[in-house]
Parts: sequence; C-alpha cells; structure tokens
Amino acid sequence: MAGAAAGAPRPRLNARMAATHWPAVAAAISTGVVAAVYVGKLPPALPALSAEFGLSLVAAGWVVSMFNAIATAGAIFIGVLADRAGAYRSCIAGLALLVLGGTVGAAATGPAWLLASRFIEGIGFVTVSVSAASLIFAAAAAADRKLALAVWSTYMPFGFALTLFAAPALIAAAGWRGLWLAAIALTLACAAWLAAARRHYVRPPAGTRSLASIGAGFRQPGPWWVAAAMGCYTAQWSAMMMWLPTFLVQERAASVLGASLATAGAVLVNLPGTLTGTWLLQRHVPRGRVIMLGAVAMGIAGVASLAAPLPDAARYAACLAFSYCGGVIPPAVLSSSQAYARSGGQVASLQGLIMQGSNLGQFVGPVAIAALVAATGDWAHAAWAFGAAAAGAAACGRVVERVERRAAPSR
Repeated sequence: MAGAAAGAPRPRLNARMAATHWPAVAAAISTGVVAAVYVGKLPPALPALSAEFGLSLVAAGWVVSMFNAIATAGAIFIGVLADRAGAYRSCIAGLALLVLGGTVGAAATGPAWLLASRFIEGIGFVTVSVSAASLIFAAAAAADRKLALAVWSTYMPFGFALTLFAAPALIAAAGWRGLWLAAIALTLACAAWLAAARRHYVRPPAGTRSLASIGAGFRQPGPWWVAAAMGCYTAQWSAMMMWLPTFLVQERAASVLGASLATAGAVLVNLPGTLTGTWLLQRHVPRGRVIMLGAVAMGIAGVASLAAPLPDAARYAACLAFSYCGGVIPPAVLSSSQAYARSGGQVASLQGLIMQGSNLGQFVGPVAIAALVAATGDWAHAAWAFGAAAAGAAACGRVVERVERRAAPSR
C-alpha cells in the first residue's frame, strides 16, 4: 500500500458536477488554440521582421527562443500560482498578457521592443496553458474529464497549423503587424466567450489550493515521468518542424513556398494523430502504452525520413507518419492531470510540470539537431538523435504503465 500511496493517481472529484457543460469546455479549449496562434505567427513573419528591423540570424533566434525560454524557466511556478489564485482569474490574466504583448509587438519600432513583446507573450502563453486545463476539469463531469482533457491536447497543432495556413494571406494583405492585430482580436473574442461561461467553472475549495495540497501532487512519480515523456516528444517534433523547411530547401532543392507548405502539412497531420490518441484512451488503452506505441512509431518514421535511402516522396510520407504517430502522445500526457490530481486545486500545477518538460524539449531539441548537423555536415546523422529521443519517450511510457498498474487497485 505504501507504493500505491506514493504513485497512486487518486482523484477527488467534485460531487457537485452533475453533467458536463460542453460550451464551457469549448471556451476553455479555445483559449489554448488562441495561445497557440501566438506561437505559430512568428515563423511565417520572420522574413518580414528580419527585413524591417535588420535582424541577424542570431537576433532572430533570440526572438524565437525568448518565447520558449519563459516556459522552460517558470512553467511549474506559474502553474502553482494559477492553482493558488484560481484558474479563471489566471486564464483571463494570461489572455490579457497575450493582448498586451501583441500590442507591444504590433507597435514595435526596433528589436528591443520585439523581444519585450515576446517575453510578455511567453508568460501569457504559459499562464493560459496551465490554467485552461483546470477550467476544463471544473466544467466537465468526472466521467468526461479524460475525454475533455484529451481533446484539449489538440490546441497546439490546431492553432499552430491554422496560423501557418492563414498567415501568408494576412501578411500579404496587411503586413506582419496585421497578423499581430488579428491575433489580438481573436484573443479578445476568446476572453469574452470565457467570461460568458464563467459560472460553469466551479472553483475548488480553498483547502485544496494550499501549498501543502499542491505539493502532494508533485510527490507522485507518475507526473514526473509523463512530463519527461512529453519533453522527449517535443524535442523531436519541434526540431523536425523547425528545421524541415531548411532541410527541404538546402538538401532537396525545394522552393521556399513549397517548403513552407510541406511543413504546414506536417504540422496539420499531427492533429488527427492527437484525435487517434484520444480514441485509444477512450478505448481504455493504458496511458503508458499509448505513449510507448506513439514513441516507437515516431522513432522509426523519424529515422526513415532523414537516414533511409528513400525517394523524396517516401521521405515526406515518413515525415507525415512521424508527426501523425507522435500526435498520439500529447493526449496521453495532458489528460494525465485528471488522473494524478487529487483535487481540482492541483490540476494547474501538474499541467505546469508537464509544460516545463514540454518546453525544455522544445528549447533543447532544435539546438541539439543544429549542433549535430553543423558538426558532421550531414543531416542523416540527425536521425540518430531522433531515434534516441524516441527511445527515451518509450522508456518513460513503460515506467508510466508500471506506475499506474501498481496504483490501479487503490483507485
């Protein structure tokens, strides 16, 4: 029983929630989609930003990495604050920070203002990401929480891909500042929808939001292992999506437009992957097994896309398989907070831990691949880094399955 107590996901569910209020769940999910727009708006705008502000490659890299650096450094802390302050207030504050950062960016006259805007947006993104999960937990009945949080995992690929597809037309019509203003308008509309659904987000009792209660959630092994699995996943996926355009242009002689569209397609196919992961969880496939299956398939496809002597069409098919198969992992990870949280007051802090792992992977993965390719002069060597990260995710999934199997009798 001691082992079960240490690793047991034992939710203390809110008895007052008789039925799921799906519009309120949708409003909370929409906040994540809008937050992901702030991630997706930068890559297509970088050429225009570099031209206007004279950004060097290093300076452009800082603009990109500033966003993830905030989450890498402080996601757990922001999650704890969100649990203490309340998810609704935290989510509204996060949306307000996105609007503020977007406004500063749209009015930027130099690189310093642009960096400052990305700093503010980064804090807003993390705040929304950790608190929206608590709102979903509050608006969903116990029987629907796994499904609702699994659907929540689609927010990043959906918002990212939506922006990649819409940005070229917006930038052509109104410049990159028009894209920034469009994101602000979406954020304000989302905040209004969230405010309209406020009464459906039942706040956890004060006792469940104490530091001692929040700390109890971190003393379980399961959340740390799913966060590690998420980091291994994002290290691969973000590196592939970040460097795919460069690889296609430099190594396969693709046009810039063709490389951009190919990357957008690879991002978009991650979305049906997340829906497949959601379906597997609803079919009661163990969370750890879903992570393992996705990681193994992702690793094979990633190695094939870079290292295997395949024609270009087959390489791109392997890249699509890489993104699709990897997509089953986020639902298994992001829905884990409803299993490990012993009260609604622990959800945001556990999501913060997952975000910490996720953004650490996003921060390290692209840099590691770039360093490996620069050192060897051959993109094929990057395939083994993808394979190693996939093996790490699979190992984490195996541990998660064992932890949750031992805990099962106590649920």
